[in-house]
Amino acid sequence: MAQDRLKRGQHGYDAGKRVKGHKRHIASDTMGLLLAVVVHSAGIQDRAGAWALLIRLFLYFESLKTIFVDGSYSGSLINWALSMFGWNML
Repeated sequence: MAQDRLKRGQHGYDAGKRVKGHKRHIASDTMGLLLAVVVHSAGIQDRAGAWALLIRLFLYFESLKTIFVDGSYSGSLINWALSMFGWNML
């Protein structure tokens, strides 16, 4: 039982979404093909996971210009992506 817990990695709890375990941030192209994935503890805020995903996305796809995002990714994240990578986030 203890070994199973070590294999699964860290997991936490997001009280706002009532999610226990892990969260996944996924980037795909307009056809639905997978571009990048970040999995982290549910206790980490969504914006922190989005930052990690955007950095990973930039490492593989520097030529992207526009990123379509969910409404929860707003504010400083959009400004940060524009200043760091030159991406418009809609």
